[in-house]
Amino acid sequence: MASYCQSKPKYQPDMLALHRAHSYNYLLILKLLPEFTFDKPYFFHLDNGCYQLSICEQTQYTSVLDIENIASSVVVGEENATSLTPRLKVRLYHDAQMAEVLASRQIRYFKSRYDYPNRLMQQPDEKYQINKFLTQWLEHCFKDGRVMTLDPRHS
Repeated sequence: MASYCQSKPKYQPDMLALHRAHSYNYLLILKLLPEFTFDKPYFFHLDNGCYQLSICEQTQYTSVLDIENIASSVVVGEENATSLTPRLKVRLYHDAQMAEVLASRQIRYFKSRYDYPNRLMQQPDEKYQINKFLTQWLEHCFKDGRVMTLDPRHS
């Protein structure tokens, strides 16, 4: 009897699911921050942390939103666990009404597909997963968080 070794087919990105995630994230961001501007950061209190959301780049058709944890009371052992919280750069495409995660902590670019295993142990669908994480985080913000702005006129 001959033994056959079947190789697993390569992961093919589901572009429709990725585009749906991008569109939904754009909608959630605009709903969460309806009046965001380049010069005014937002501070979002969620769970036991504080996140700063700010526009770090603005062009005619796009904006880049920086989401950064600036305060956390989460403690793991003796050390502060702020490194366990998200830090994301998200590009908003206003003409296409989509929001895409550009960077997350140490990763500055996401491919549509990764071979697996790889040196960084990224999942084949890493790009989809990080955008889905943004969706879940934004939904959590709506459910359990509160947003505050600092008005520069009152500084």
